[in-house]
Amino acid sequence: MKIKIVLVVCLLCFVTLNGQNIDSSVSRSNNKVKSKIDWPSFMSQHDLVWEDIPKQWAEGAFVGNGQLGMMLYAKLDENRFNFHVGRQDLTDHRKASNRKTSMGVKGTNLLDFSRLDIGKMVLHPAGKIKTARLRQDLWNAEIRGTIITDLGEIEFRAFTPYNDKVQVIEASSTERKNGVKIPFSWEWLPGDASCSRAVIKYERYKDEYKMNPYSPEIKVTDKHAVCVQKLEAGGDYATAWSEVKSKDKQKSTIYISTANEVPALDVSAGVAIHNVNEAKKIGLKKIEKSHREWWHNYFKKSFLSFPDARMESFYWIQLYKMAASSRADGPALDLMGPFFKNTSWPGLWWNLNVQLTYWSFNASNHQDIAINFIKLIDEHFEYQIKYKSGKNLGDFAWATHNYWMYYKFQGDEASILKKWVPKAMKIAEIYEQKLERNPKGQLELKPMGSPEYMGFKSFKNTNYNLAILRWLLNSLINASEKANENSIEVAHWKELLADLIPYPVDENGLMIGSDQPVDISHRHYSHLLALYPLFQLDPNSARDRDLVVKSVLHWHNIEEGKGLAGYSFTGASSLYAALGMGNEAVAVMQDFLDANIGKAHFLTNTFYMEGTNPVVETPLSGAAAIMEYSLQSLGEEIRIFPALPKDWNEASFRDLLAKGGFEVSASMKEEKVEWVVIKSLAGQPCVVHIPGWNGISSDIKTTIEKVAKSKFKILLKKGETIVLSPEGKKVEPVLRAVLHSKSKINYFGIKKGAPRKPLLEEPILEYKNQ
Repeated sequence: MKIKIVLVVCLLCFVTLNGQNIDSSVSRSNNKVKSKIDWPSFMSQHDLVWEDIPKQWAEGAFVGNGQLGMMLYAKLDENRFNFHVGRQDLTDHRKASNRKTSMGVKGTNLLDFSRLDIGKMVLHPAGKIKTARLRQDLWNAEIRGTIITDLGEIEFRAFTPYNDKVQVIEASSTERKNGVKIPFSWEWLPGDASCSRAVIKYERYKDEYKMNPYSPEIKVTDKHAVCVQKLEAGGDYATAWSEVKSKDKQKSTIYISTANEVPALDVSAGVAIHNVNEAKKIGLKKIEKSHREWWHNYFKKSFLSFPDARMESFYWIQLYKMAASSRADGPALDLMGPFFKNTSWPGLWWNLNVQLTYWSFNASNHQDIAINFIKLIDEHFEYQIKYKSGKNLGDFAWATHNYWMYYKFQGDEASILKKWVPKAMKIAEIYEQKLERNPKGQLELKPMGSPEYMGFKSFKNTNYNLAILRWLLNSLINASEKANENSIEVAHWKELLADLIPYPVDENGLMIGSDQPVDISHRHYSHLLALYPLFQLDPNSARDRDLVVKSVLHWHNIEEGKGLAGYSFTGASSLYAALGMGNEAVAVMQDFLDANIGKAHFLTNTFYMEGTNPVVETPLSGAAAIMEYSLQSLGEEIRIFPALPKDWNEASFRDLLAKGGFEVSASMKEEKVEWVVIKSLAGQPCVVHIPGWNGISSDIKTTIEKVAKSKFKILLKKGETIVLSPEGKKVEPVLRAVLHSKSKINYFGIKKGAPRKPLLEEPILEYKNQ
């Protein structure tokens, strides 16, 4: 199969906040790219817009600050509008009464440290709800809406202040009956503080799991109300709220705070009340100002624009979702983030989910809010090595690839040597215990898992584990040789690599293992990790490329793809992008956005569910793939516009992050790369591949060597920025967004007359009439 690489551009930019509609500032990271972005206008075209009322979680609007969050949707059979409250670190702690969570404690499982449902703040209109209109304002990170009833309208605004420990809802009503104003009302409906998996699968777990015996306790005073929920293992959490009403009771501002002081008892209520009182004391205007400043600076840290309006909106909504779901001082992002839903999967998964979740934080230059992943690995490493190093060792070993990438994107070789190498050496030692020599003298892997193929069955020489092991050994060698350390170990690792059995293949490409072909449709691409994301197969090698293309086509087409899921499509997009196959990469992403993904659900709010279970990693991995159309980094090579489809003839990006610690910007017009700007954050060497350039000009004196067609080796000092242009041309880099037709913008949300999903909900567990 011949593969043509077509190059087109995406746009990423970092700029500083100046309070003006037209941002003519320069990037914080360099002062050589001028921006002509009207940020409020640009972001508004990507807002989610509901022309009809969201009727379930799967259609809801969402706000969050990385710890707290709300999902907004109606329950029309009870004539109410829900503000479903979540807090990401609120888990059970069974079998660990002295800890906040029992995750990482010997002898525990998901039932013991499950996420728990806090509850819903419910708005009850006086009249009967007819419909609603909502707009999720990405730029200001808030939701504005109008609920239409048979007695009038209720306008509301909701947001989760990024710098405060509260959530805010404002509402005002025009409802009248016989000419008399009638107020709406608020009610708190606590969630069930038992594991939703145990409730949904009651027959399976009824003898193993004890439901939480404690009912919630609600106390109301003239100043505030608080709901306290005790836990079976001890301690409690609490949600407090306070409503500020207008004299005619037609306007209301409500402050909500959920505190989690587990394992302490009788402490959370006081903390939640304090948070509410502090927010009221600070005042809404100051809270709003601080909140908006944070979000505006966040969005301006990077920018991406290209001709496909729907895909561009999807990308920016994922960037919003990243910060709404993750923060530096918060917990690692699990399957739901702060948007709780009754689910069979109320926690964090290691066999693909957490890895895919964090990919988009790197290239988008938002690693600051992904440090919680580093903390997760540091805190759980010894436990995972001690108790999870059997046939599923590859899952945690793969997670350490994200750990390695975090520092690779910073160009931080010192942290790789200090923090990652010791961990990788321990994992490599365990892998070595699973090796055995065959009669040919080759090293083979004993039977191990290949995530979810035939359940959790083990296979010999799984390509999943062979790829991870090769990446571990090669990366250990690379890091150690750079530092001139571990010379004895390096020699041994090289011997292991030399003797390691090749990847098992058959006529259809890469197999699951040497004793198992890919003979059924299967959602996971564990057998393909050798190319992406581990790059132990070489995308520049014709042999490796043909092998991967054959493997991907077989994986997607066997049994007509009946076993595929959403991440099968985002993963295939990244695989094609790695091979420079832009048409194919974008086409398979369009299948995902069209929701042509089998039994799984890509939702109108850009969330994703399998059955009734939300899983956040799939859309976020889609954002990572979209960036890879415009920028990739492999080893020391930075690839500019490596995988754009033929029909994208313009695009730009700014301050996307490349491995080695480089902030990279570029622009393309009429299918030609106009300019490239690179800033070195770490002083590492780089080779930049710029398609169509035979020669190169720069704005500074430095060493530039042409090493191959369209490839140039550049030496930059730490902190140094260079502007590159085609040979003989002088440019002044200017960042502009691709223009979109008004008919193509604001694609997401619910549109009038559009098909709706069936109810994707397990039984709602609530305590009423407290």
